[in-house]
Amino acid sequence: MLQRLKKLFAPKKCAICGKKAIDASKYYNDTSEPVVVCRKCTEYAERRAFRKRS
Repeated sequence: MLQRLKKLFAPKKCAICGKKAIDASKYYNDTSEPVVVCRKCTEYAERRAFRKRS
């Protein structure tokens, strides 16, 4: 139970660079899986045609 809570509230990592996602945006990747992308990698995500989640 404690592990589930830790995983739920743990800081998310960027799907592209793998670092801690500060000021993160939410996208769907090529296989329609929800991913988190940091502000620095948003331009790259949009070039890769990731779709923005609402």
